[in-house]
Amino acid sequence: MNHKETIHLIFIGLRQLVISLTLFFLIVCKSSGSKQINPPSSNTLRQIEQETLVPTRWDVGNTTVSNEDRLDVLIPHVTGVGNVYIGVGAEQNLTIAAWAKSDFIYLMDFTQIVVTANEMMVMFLKESPTKEDFLKRYAKGNEAESFALIDKNLPNPEEYKKAFNRIIKFVRKRHRTNRITSELYKYEMFQTNEDQYQYIRNLALTDRIYPVKGNLLGTTTLKSIGDHLRKNGKTVGIIYFSNAEEYFFYPKEFKESILNLPTSNNSLVVRTLSVRQHQFPWSPGSDISTDFGFHYCVQPIENFQTWLRIGPVKLRSDMIMDAGGKVDKKNGITVVTGLPK
Repeated sequence: MNHKETIHLIFIGLRQLVISLTLFFLIVCKSSGSKQINPPSSNTLRQIEQETLVPTRWDVGNTTVSNEDRLDVLIPHVTGVGNVYIGVGAEQNLTIAAWAKSDFIYLMDFTQIVVTANEMMVMFLKESPTKEDFLKRYAKGNEAESFALIDKNLPNPEEYKKAFNRIIKFVRKRHRTNRITSELYKYEMFQTNEDQYQYIRNLALTDRIYPVKGNLLGTTTLKSIGDHLRKNGKTVGIIYFSNAEEYFFYPKEFKESILNLPTSNNSLVVRTLSVRQHQFPWSPGSDISTDFGFHYCVQPIENFQTWLRIGPVKLRSDMIMDAGGKVDKKNGITVVTGLPK
């Protein structure tokens, strides 16, 4: 081998080394970049303070499911909103969050029976590879199998079994209603669509569905959620009140908690209303499972925060809907965009 051939081989070797180092550098940078854009770990969003619950007259089985039968009217408004979901109640939140593609869900309630039901629901999601498996956990005749999963996964299993027996007839009715309304009004939800179910199940598997003890009128849980979201650079995508707001004028504590929530331009309040039917007609079919129905409402959270800052001192949701909303009487939904005068 002459001198020129030796130099040529050395040059080829150096070139290969440079290429290999370049590829390695690109892979490391890509991996590092991915870590930086990932959302905060579920653990950081679970380190919130929670209220201590006291027994109420609402600690009964039928409060663990929704009777809002036309949630599908929300689909055009909530689809793809993303970010963090906060909702009171139980399984209806998963329906909305699947449409919204929320990346973390706080299931908040002021009754222990609902919190307990939600904890069981999250566990059943983890233990159910398909939507059929999930629905089977609540089906008649499968109680032994479901109780075995409770024994395996939950502390104080006898308390969860007692709660299961209290809620099961209401859950089964809700599941039947979901099938009826989804077929009747031609929409998909996480209990009927496998992709939506897998999205929700993945949130459960990665500990991104968190049942928490909290009162909308309290001073701890909702405030702490806002603090932790801001600390972790996260924003609320949807906050769902159900029809809780029709029971109270907004007190100081509620206003402070809502004003503390970090938001983005597409953050939404989702609520329902069962009163003032003449002005806010019930959505057709929203009374399938009960003897009364609901009117639905969406409102940008930033708009809601403005109402809380400068609106009347004595303020309630229907007053905001009346003064700032556009009512679709045919479909039973109001979109609030107006501001207080």
